[in-house]
Amino acid sequence: MTPVLDRDHFAYMTGHDAVLQREILGLFRGQIDGWEAVFAAGGDWRTAVHTLKGSARGIGLMRLAAACEAAENAPHEGLAGVRAALNEALAELEQFAADAA
Repeated sequence: MTPVLDRDHFAYMTGHDAVLQREILGLFRGQIDGWEAVFAAGGDWRTAVHTLKGSARGIGLMRLAAACEAAENAPHEGLAGVRAALNEALAELEQFAADAA
């Protein structure tokens, strides 16, 4: 099964730098409100999903990236899977931060 957060990938992408990891996770969390606003407004949500997919892959949130990829070619209802995966990713990021503290 695909992990919510591929910790090895994230560690590799950040050079195993805990300070950088916290900074990147903070930036990711900060972008979520913007993505949610686009999803709720029904505007250019496909572009937002595509951007979210890239961000998710970059830090190892593989289930979220997969949900985004599936939603890119689905009707607007496909956002439900993205929202569920995003909530799951946020919970995993919180756990990662707690483990790193």
